[in-house]
Amino acid sequence: MTRRENYMVEKIDRAREAPAIKAERQRRAMYLKAKARRAVTSILADIDCPDERAAILGDLIDVAAEYRWPIIGRVETATGLNSVAAGVCAVFRLPRAIKNAAAEQAFAKLTAAANDRGDA
Repeated sequence: MTRRENYMVEKIDRAREAPAIKAERQRRAMYLKAKARRAVTSILADIDCPDERAAILGDLIDVAAEYRWPIIGRVETATGLNSVAAGVCAVFRLPRAIKNAAAEQAFAKLTAAANDRGDA
């Protein structure tokens, strides 16, 4: 079997696991995530320049993608990275959406007032 097939089989098997085994796997995943976060934070703490920090983080994304795609596939890796990027960008789009909604409400009020007076 390929790595991707093995990954999918393990994913199906995990869905059928007992709650105790799932809890143990979640604890291990949380530990590894915290360990990775500490390592990245430690590396970034040594770098003063924001541009260099951004470059290092970009390299980390490349490395993560390089290690991830042979395990779960290129499309799944790209989808995962895109969903993270969409989540980050959604934070920046929110104020624009709020401004657009406020503008639409103001326009609706003006249109309603003009219609009440008989203006066109």
